[in-house]
Amino acid sequence: MTDDLITDGSRRRRRATGSYAAADARRAAVVEAASRLFAEQGYHQTSLAQVATAAGVSQTGLLHHFKGKDVLLLAVLEFQDRSWASRFDPPTHGLRRLLEHMLDMLREEVHSPGLTRLFTTTAAEATDPAHPAHDYFRRRFELMRVNNARAVQASIEAGLIRADVDPEALGRALVAVADGLTAQWLIDPSFDVVEHVRGHFEMLMRGVVTDGGGLTPP
Repeated sequence: MTDDLITDGSRRRRRATGSYAAADARRAAVVEAASRLFAEQGYHQTSLAQVATAAGVSQTGLLHHFKGKDVLLLAVLEFQDRSWASRFDPPTHGLRRLLEHMLDMLREEVHSPGLTRLFTTTAAEATDPAHPAHDYFRRRFELMRVNNARAVQASIEAGLIRADVDPEALGRALVAVADGLTAQWLIDPSFDVVEHVRGHFEMLMRGVVTDGGGLTPP
């Protein structure tokens, strides 16, 4: 009897584990499909029915995991952020390394203009405190500012950047340069946004480093 109960309990645990894995796989498929369709067609032009079809689930099944389109949008934004963040070195590696990563990410964004437009447009709409992504972008910009400031501070402590430089102010400036020029490029893609951002980063670095270099050592 005891052995039967143990066996039955093990089966139930395996079924539960399998159900969770299947649910995670369905969620991932929906987020992946939504990311692609939002990038290709635009968020407002894409319906939940289209996402469900592309993900191979019913619309009812989609709504079981994501209670509305705004919830799905947040899941897409968070998924992309996690993907990008996983490739960044810790801020303790310093500012030069951080700027290399930022330029690498920008090169990827240039090749995915739909996704880049989704982030930029949603960030602008989220300036409204009532927007469902308002808190998400507030936290995102805060995290970017903090990580940038930590990278600047690490470079100050390493003697690479002057001690009188304000890490928080420089961290905000880096976000402003990258995001501002990206927004301009989305409206007018006639210029090389990566090279423009690189040029501004180079000027900023030459104004604060102690070794006479810029983005790269002398």
